[in-house]
Parts: sequence; structure tokens; C-alpha cells
Amino acid sequence: METSIKRRKCTEEKGNIATSEFDKLTADLITSIFVRCPVKTLSTLRCVSKSWNDLIISPPFYSHHLKQSMENAPQLLVMDRYLLGATKCRLRFVSVGTEVEEGESNELYNDIFPPLFWCSWLVCYGLVCISAGDRRIFLCNPAMQQVCQLPKCSRTALPLRSEHFGFGYLHSKNEYKVVHFLYGRPASRRSRYPGLAQLRCEVFTINGVGGISNSRWKEIAEMPPYHPYLTGLLVNECMYWLAGVRLGAKPNRIFSFDFENEKFLTISQPSSFKTLSNLKMLDLKGMLCLVDKDHFHKSSILDLWILKDKISCIWVKEYSINLVNFRSEKIMSTFGTCNEEIIFTLQDEVVFYDLKRNCFRRVRRVPRFDFGLQIYDFGIYRETLFSLGST
Repeated sequence: METSIKRRKCTEEKGNIATSEFDKLTADLITSIFVRCPVKTLSTLRCVSKSWNDLIISPPFYSHHLKQSMENAPQLLVMDRYLLGATKCRLRFVSVGTEVEEGESNELYNDIFPPLFWCSWLVCYGLVCISAGDRRIFLCNPAMQQVCQLPKCSRTALPLRSEHFGFGYLHSKNEYKVVHFLYGRPASRRSRYPGLAQLRCEVFTINGVGGISNSRWKEIAEMPPYHPYLTGLLVNECMYWLAGVRLGAKPNRIFSFDFENEKFLTISQPSSFKTLSNLKMLDLKGMLCLVDKDHFHKSSILDLWILKDKISCIWVKEYSINLVNFRSEKIMSTFGTCNEEIIFTLQDEVVFYDLKRNCFRRVRRVPRFDFGLQIYDFGIYRETLFSLGST
């Protein structure tokens, strides 16, 4: 017993000596070391001393860590959910490394969650936004094991499809934005679908380091010009949607929302496109990019159209990638971008195409887990210390 106590005291003394020696370093040097640590390690370091905890939770450190995270190699984030009856489900997030061919997978979050019978999700700078389509929207920070539910929109709003929303991060304001569309009830019961007269848009802003308790939905004064189709995409601090003239109709329009002036703008598609239903929107180097999936599956040529001027609606076909000899028939319609690379999925792997070097690299798909996790959809993921104020 005495020997055990002596060993514990010796260990504590060594730890205190190591900490005191580390504290002799300048604050800038300690910060430079800590910002390179993953969130899990920083959570442990916060427990070492009060000074370290105060440093790690400070707004300047959060900003430095986010900047460093942007410089690190990104990961792919995959979400999987498994219903456990009518009242709950199991939600899991797994990250996959992108630097090596055999991408290392890491389970970030695995916990019981409110039921998600149908949902859409978007990931941006370490946070995941999940829309359940029944006026429930959740935010999750997988690295910090935090989840919170945003306040519900108007009680009189009709339940919507889960994908009628958008999520992104504005660097100029250090804010996360959630954009949500909702419909008031039609004036006439004979109306099968709500019209544009019932369509409204709300924005939820999350800023500062920690918590959403002081944030509220803000209804946008200007009415949306069209019905949104699928989820929005944030490009250079503007949110874009494919859209249709009727709710549920195939998209034949593109419109954007500018967070600065809170105005909508209708954008004409390239003249060569007859329809927008088979298009995929991407953020390519801070510009809106359209991928013609239908043309790709017919010709194995991946054409990338870039919006050069959204006011004048000037589009340029900037890239045309030949994938004829690359098992293009097995390429799924899941496309993404990261820096100057196009990401797409094959049946058993994720492939990166470097636009600058005109070359491919591969990262193998996440292996199947207990209930069949596969990369049918993914997000570009970087860790963040942004706290949601709940665990």
C-alpha cells in the first residue's frame, strides 16, 4: 500500500515538473505547438492546468486552430444512421484520411440520437448540419462529441422535404449560417402544393466561440424567386440552389442568396443545358461549378462549367476530363471538390483528380462496419474547436 502511494506521488511530481518546465516557454511558442494538436488531444490538455485550459478555450486560439486546420490535409466525413424503433436511432460519423492510398478511418461519433427516418446533411469547417424534414434541424461537432437542436421554425409552417436548406461558414464574419425554407399553409384547401406566395426563407446565425443560446431565426424580407431543389451550396459567401417553378418539379433555374445584402438573384444556366435535373453544383476554387452528370455517363467526358460572372450570367467550360479508360461506367454520381481536386467514388474506392497536374490518386473506401457503412455520400471534413455548448 505504501509503495503504491509513493509511486503515485512520484508520478504526480514528475508530471508537475514537466508542466512547469513547459510553462517556461513563451505563450506564442506554446500556442504554436498546441494549434497543431487534434481536438481530442486538446481536450486532454485542457485538464492539465488552468492556464492551458484558458489558452485553448480563448477566441484567438480558436481562430489560430481553425487556420491551421485549413492548412492540414482534409478528411472525408461519412455519416451513417440506424433506426432503433420509432423513438431513436444510432448515429455515427467516420472520418477517412486522404493522404495515403489506404485511407485510415477513425470513428469520431457513435451515439443514440433522436429518430431520423429521412434526413439530409451538410458538413462545413468541422460542424455537421442535419435536417430531418419535420422542422427539426441539428448541429453536431463530431470531434468534440457535441450535438444540439436548433430552435424550430414557425409552428404554422408545413413540414418540408429535408433537403430544403443550406449550411456554410462565412470567413469574413467568423459565422456559421443555416438557411431554411418553409411554407405557410395554402389559402385554399384545393391547392395540392404550396405556391411561391407561401414560400419564406429564414437564416440562423451561430457566431462566437460556444453556444447557440443567443441566436434566433431571422426571416428574410425578400421572397425567394423559385422553389429550392435539393440542398444549397455555399460558394464565396453566397448560397446557391437549383430550383423549379413548382414545388417538387424538376429544376430549371438557379438562384443565389447573398448574406451581405440579404437579396436573391436568379442566374441563367449555360445555353447548352436543356435541363438542370442531372447537374451537380460544386465549389471549385471559390467559383460555382456545374457538372453535367448525364453527359458524363453517356460520353465518359467530365465537363466542368465555371460561373465567371453571376450578374451577367457568364459561364465558361474550363475543364473537360476524359475518363474513358478509367472504369467510368462504375463511377457513381457522388462528386465533390477539395482545393484543386475533383473527388468521385467508384464501387470500392474514392478517387481524386488533380486539375493542376492532370493526374489521379486513390484512397480506398471505408471498410464495412457493423451495419454496412459505405461512402455513397461524403463531406470534406476538418476539425474545429467550435463548441455547441452541449455534450
